[in-house]
Amino acid sequence: MRQTLLLIVAVALVGCGKKTTPAEPETKAQPVVAAKKQEPPKVEPKAAGKKPTPPKAFTNTLGMKFVPIPGTEVAFCIWETRVKDYAAYAAANAGVDDGWKSPGIKQADTHPVVRVSWEDANAFCEWLTKKELAEGKIKAGQKYRLPTDAEWSVAVGLGQEKGNTPKEKTRGIKDVYPWGKEWPPPVGAGNYNESLKVDKFDYTSPVGSFASNKDGLHDMGGNVWEWCEDKFSATRTYRVLRGASWLNRYPDRLLSSRRGIGSPADRIYYFGFRCVLVGGSGG
Repeated sequence: MRQTLLLIVAVALVGCGKKTTPAEPETKAQPVVAAKKQEPPKVEPKAAGKKPTPPKAFTNTLGMKFVPIPGTEVAFCIWETRVKDYAAYAAANAGVDDGWKSPGIKQADTHPVVRVSWEDANAFCEWLTKKELAEGKIKAGQKYRLPTDAEWSVAVGLGQEKGNTPKEKTRGIKDVYPWGKEWPPPVGAGNYNESLKVDKFDYTSPVGSFASNKDGLHDMGGNVWEWCEDKFSATRTYRVLRGASWLNRYPDRLLSSRRGIGSPADRIYYFGFRCVLVGGSGG
């Protein structure tokens, strides 16, 4: 009996041992190994998107210099077409009207050619395109032409103009001239009427005689009116002229937004032209 009681007590003592609870795990957890610090993924620098190579300044076979004009897709000749440029054309083509040779004012080789019509100016551009394509100076797809009215406005530095035609746009932006906003024009602003006392020339002046504008273009005001491609309005045959001339003196005529007009066949001693090159800057 005694032995039986001793056995019961022993069993009871064993049952009183410490109970394991979920909050106290029986075994000590293994130390947590710090995760390896993750480096941000290496991003290969993106190849800079290649911007189209802007056309470079270009000098053609006649020595006419062209520069690209931001905001257009053409390169402008930095000056008006000269007497010597037109002489090369006339020498290579029979039947060219010779009024440019004796315009009634004193001219030298480096003065802008005058007494050339809109039709004459286009014929010159067509001849020069064919000549330089044949000589490999320009590439297929490139050509010379007159600037459009809109291109000319960009080149002279005008902002957005209201209107759909040159007729609707003319004189639309007031008090803005090729030299700025001041009136009268400062000395050296360009070749204008002698009454303004800004230059020393009686008639036309050699191209490049005055400082260029920010894009490198000379005589965007004064010297000679420049033919553009456009008609003045949809219902008229008159073509647009821009820039005023050595003959002009009134503020209204000298505005950058002022358009002149002429019949395509007009040959006047204060009308000239400037070429643009389409499709890049030559070969």
